[in-house]
Order: sequence, then structure tokens, then C-alpha cells
Amino acid sequence: MEKVTPGPGASDPSRELAADYSGRAAAYARYWAPVIHPMANPLLSGMSLNEATSVLDVGTGTGALWPLIQAAAPRALLYGVDGAEGMLRAGNDSLRGRVAVMNAERLGVRPASFDAALLLYVLFHVADPVRALREIRAALRPGGRLGIVVWGDDPGLPGREIWSGELDKAGAAPDPRDASVMRQAWMDTPQKLTDLLQCGGFVIDRVWSNRFVHAWELDQLLATQTHCGLPSRRLESLSAGAARECTSRVRARLEQLTPAELEYRVEVIYGMARRPG
Repeated sequence: MEKVTPGPGASDPSRELAADYSGRAAAYARYWAPVIHPMANPLLSGMSLNEATSVLDVGTGTGALWPLIQAAAPRALLYGVDGAEGMLRAGNDSLRGRVAVMNAERLGVRPASFDAALLLYVLFHVADPVRALREIRAALRPGGRLGIVVWGDDPGLPGREIWSGELDKAGAAPDPRDASVMRQAWMDTPQKLTDLLQCGGFVIDRVWSNRFVHAWELDQLLATQTHCGLPSRRLESLSAGAARECTSRVRARLEQLTPAELEYRVEVIYGMARRPG
């Protein structure tokens, strides 16, 4: 697991990713969050947070998961941090005064101050996942619990190869996100996630996986892909006309897919661990 860091004068991939998410915050909340948030339920229902009084949500985004977290931890005050200021600003009033812009690798929180912490769909975007886990461990009280959700086997949204081929034909630039903030391969099996948690100094309670199927309607799928998915990032490198033509060609081909081919089948991996002591 080689750590990649920017050299002098180089761009900062973490800041660039945060800016990207900030710009797509509204689209993310509208299109993508409703698809993936129900997949976090097995973790939240399994963590036994009834007695927790303080929970730190690392990578809280727009806070769309807070109602589910609050239901799992009814006595807890929730606090959130995220590197993307635009995501936090797009959240509702329940986030006001309880969120801050922070990088998961450099948490500016008081040590040993939280009963539990959550990393939901975010650890794979951290350049140094082990450092982030150690930061979170330090923020937890002895015996404090950590819950993680990451992707396992993920073939991508339906039509991924269609988009790739049409974008290549149109001369679109590749995905601009740097490999250093795309760490899914470090944690895409239960064993890999277990190893990361142990490197971060946690005691493992349970790591497991579930598979989910989401049946897409064509218009919703296209809206997701063109507003906050991988195709949206590549489309932005084309002129407006070329982007419209490319999207039109993709739609025509997606219309030929069967309902089964429009299903998103993905594996989700969950981890529950605790700070020693």
C-alpha cells in the first residue's frame, strides 16, 4: 500500500476531490444518495448505539444519513466533518453548528471525546486510510466503536462500457480524479478491510458483506450518470454540443437494454471495530 503524496508545487488530489464533490453536492443528494443510503442500514442497526451520547460522522456530506444515524443512536449528539465545504453547505438546518470542514487524515477534534464514529462511503477516498483510522481511533474514548461502509465487488452502474466507448469516440479526457484518492482496491474484500482496521490500531468486532440490487429507470440512471457519476466528469471536458451528442448516443443504446441489464448489482462491505481499552 504505497502512499502517494504531491511533490512541491504539485496539485493536491484531496483538495481537488473535495472541490469536485462540493460542485456536485446538490446532484449527489438528489440522485445518488437515495440509492446508496439504504445500503448502510445493516451497519447502523448492528452497532448497538442506543447508549451512545456522542457520535462523529467522518465524511458526513450533506447529512442525508443523519436521520438514520439518529434513529440508531437516539441519545447521541451528532457531529460531522467533511473535506467538501459545498457538501456541508448543501445540508439542511439540522447540520448547523455541528459540522466542520476537516480532512479525515488531520482531524481537529478533542482526543477521546466520542463514544462512536462512522465512516460511511468515504474511506476509499482518503489518500492514507491508515492515518485516517488512527486519527479516528484517537478521537474515540477507550472502548469507543467505529463503523465503516465501503464498496466490495462493484461493476459500476449499468451502461458503464457503453459510456466508456462513446466518451472515448468523442475524445473526452479521462477521469480527472487522481489515483491517490481512489483507494477502493485497498479495501474491497472483508479481509482487506480487516487488515486496514488492524493497522489502524482497532480491535475487530465484525467484518462482513451483503449484496444489493437496485433496479434503475432509464431517465433516473442517465440523470445520475450525467450529473454526479463518472460520465459527468468526462463529459465536462467536451464542448456543450459534443456532450449533448454523446449523451444522445448513449441514451439510444441504453434504451436497448433489458430490465435485468438495467439493474445495479453491488457488494457492500461493513466493518465494526473498537478502540482498545
